[in-house]
Amino acid sequence: MARKILLSEKSVFVRKTSGLVRPYDAKDTVLIYTLIIFSILNTTLQFPWFFGFWPGADLVGALAVAMIPMGLLMICYWAIALAMPRSGSDYVWFARITHPSIGFAWSLVYYYMLLVIGPLTVCFTYGFTISISLVAWGTLYNAPGLVAFATWLNTPDGTFVFAFTLVCIYCAFAILGHKLGKALLYTGWVIQVIALILMWVIMGTSNPTIFAQKWDLLMSNYTTYQAVFETAKSGGWVLAPITLGATVSSVTFTFMLMSGAAQGAGTISGEIRNVNRSIPLALLFSNLFAFIIWSISALAEINATSYNWLVALSWMWDNGVNYPLPWPPSMPLMLGILTYPNQMLTLVALGTFVLANIAFAYILIVTVSRYFFAWAFDRLIPTKFADVSARFKTPHWALVATWLLASVTAYFYAYVGFSNFFAAGSTLMVLCYAVLACTVVVFPFTKWKTLLDQLPTFMRKRIGIPVISWVGLVTAIFLFYAAYAVTVNPLLTGTAAPLTAYLFGSIFILGIVIYFASKAYHASKGIDIGLIFKEVPPT
Repeated sequence: MARKILLSEKSVFVRKTSGLVRPYDAKDTVLIYTLIIFSILNTTLQFPWFFGFWPGADLVGALAVAMIPMGLLMICYWAIALAMPRSGSDYVWFARITHPSIGFAWSLVYYYMLLVIGPLTVCFTYGFTISISLVAWGTLYNAPGLVAFATWLNTPDGTFVFAFTLVCIYCAFAILGHKLGKALLYTGWVIQVIALILMWVIMGTSNPTIFAQKWDLLMSNYTTYQAVFETAKSGGWVLAPITLGATVSSVTFTFMLMSGAAQGAGTISGEIRNVNRSIPLALLFSNLFAFIIWSISALAEINATSYNWLVALSWMWDNGVNYPLPWPPSMPLMLGILTYPNQMLTLVALGTFVLANIAFAYILIVTVSRYFFAWAFDRLIPTKFADVSARFKTPHWALVATWLLASVTAYFYAYVGFSNFFAAGSTLMVLCYAVLACTVVVFPFTKWKTLLDQLPTFMRKRIGIPVISWVGLVTAIFLFYAAYAVTVNPLLTGTAAPLTAYLFGSIFILGIVIYFASKAYHASKGIDIGLIFKEVPPT
């Protein structure tokens, strides 16, 4: 017995240090968090989704309202990242504040949700963005071969091949170290700034009259600008006045648009220098920058096309009623029309729109893979996944595992349906954040309450209970309501609701089984992994 206890104490963690380095300073962290929230890629179809499914909602207003629950969630993640600044910090937190089996099961669900709604969605959307950009160019400038290739790229075969190729490339880049990754990050941001300025200037200096003339010249084979209103009305569309109620009801969608910074704070905190300064700055500025960028981009498109016209076209596309075009009403299509007949301007606008996204999937793959590393470090899965490359200082086997799961899921994503997986992942995202907020509520009343001293003073102050508990409670209420609202949203009809239940239930149960199987296996080797969860992993 004495030998077993001694072995448990010596071998409880895989090693005395994580083996990871801290390559990211405050500026890097702000750029990473902001990129997770916003990439110009996201403007491809998010605006038509919003305007078509939430009649009477004001997008900028809904983004502003979403900043309330998002701000509360950011305070929760601020506390988590400061209390336990490790890779996979929200898993490390959850598994220690609650029972390890529950924490691991939660993180397994959250990991798969991030994999689906993060790098996979980006890879598939990236393929679609390239496809629709090529369609726009080929249609405007009479290149049928380009249109044919772009059409194939948007088929299940094309989307799978493209997404699989991107996942392979970005996982390889992630293994090759932080220097390559930071070069990709900064290059992507330089191109993205150029693309955004071009988009804002092109749309901001146009107006509906100019746009209507170009639309009628190029798209009259399908419909004229004015006919969009008539066709939509014949299908039952009525322009809804903008109201506060409609705007508030759409916040579930805009919350999802603004939710990326939490992923950064919950995954790579162990690789950020000076977390006490970098984390709060990154959480604050990433959300502020993303709000500004989202708002200007939406207002620019409305300025160029007109709100009423964009809503009418979006409504027909979203609801499948009398939609006249063979392609969605995407941002690249609108840019292509506005820049016609200047081929060079069209090339630069669409080219930078596509190239601006080169770092997006890379960052998402890097962050998501850290859960495999954290689980292995706690011995819940084979410790091989906690190995760190001596040369590149990256968890290469954790990245390989993420590549494998992403590749398998990509197949189902392509052939089962993009929208179903995205909808299910979106619902799981809100649920995961709501449950995590509950752990913040109880944190000051657990044995880990001594970590309160590491938090900012305002979080420790008591109003009956510590302020951080009140923040967690209000956040949980907001997000549980948001999860309910997402499940009854028209975006999530069809097979999305049962798919969400199947995913959540099966993955959660799998997590419980894996935990107890791992506990039994290590017990047979003389290692009590229960001791792991009595302390924070080493840095």
